[in-house]
Amino acid sequence: MTAILPETGFLGFFDILGYTQIMLNNKIHVTAQFVSDTLVNIPHDIIRGLRHEHKAGQGSAEGDASQTWESMLDKIKWIIFSDSILVSMPFEHDGDTDHLLQHYAAFATVCASLLNRSFTAGFPLRGAISVGEFFIEDRCFAGRPIISAYALAQELELSGCVLDDEASALISNIRREIVRSGDENLRTILDQTTILYLVPMKNKSDLRHRMINWVNLDVPGFTPLSGETRDLVTRSFLMHNKIALPAVQGKINNTEMFIRHVQTNLEIHPWSLNQTTFHPRQD
Repeated sequence: MTAILPETGFLGFFDILGYTQIMLNNKIHVTAQFVSDTLVNIPHDIIRGLRHEHKAGQGSAEGDASQTWESMLDKIKWIIFSDSILVSMPFEHDGDTDHLLQHYAAFATVCASLLNRSFTAGFPLRGAISVGEFFIEDRCFAGRPIISAYALAQELELSGCVLDDEASALISNIRREIVRSGDENLRTILDQTTILYLVPMKNKSDLRHRMINWVNLDVPGFTPLSGETRDLVTRSFLMHNKIALPAVQGKINNTEMFIRHVQTNLEIHPWSLNQTTFHPRQD
């Protein structure tokens, strides 16, 4: 029997808010059509968009960076089942800061694109990201990061994605190394992909977490949210014949406040993806 070889990497779990209402309030052929058009195709569309737009913006001197970016995107794996999406990306468990940063930048961008595109299509997601050892083969999967990401995602009272304690600690360690190096471009990548936020949870408490910025990244292939915020959020939560029940109103309000917080407090600058090489400062 073939030995089971676990991988170490990033793991994201997402599910669709209001999916039951979509199933109940639409005829099956209608439901099948827009679920197929959106959920089944979204992994391919995201990767193709990030790959194509990045290529289109590169000059010949940046060919190596483009190849590195593509190699990162090629490592992303997807599993879609019912209303849930599992996204994973392995990396070398003993990789240096440069290795981890490149993988994190690609994974965070893909997760931000997933949240952004699904939201615009009327499928607001809630999710969480963890890191550690996991096993995935076909549609079989196991590992602590999967359990952690699933459990944390279920507690969210808004559309968005948080990093669990393990993932947040890893990013904090990388950031400390980058701050010591004095590299502003690398710090820009870290500080714009996530934002610290008091996240509304089901138990009525607000806990501070790093949240993925799916609102206004300035990277090739990503479309920032635009338009009146309340209208955008309401439309996403009501599309496909969903009904804003009292329990849903809280999620609408919380999502609106998060979007406004990001737009108000996160100053966005374009990344230079061809400069993701970490150079430690020599003291």
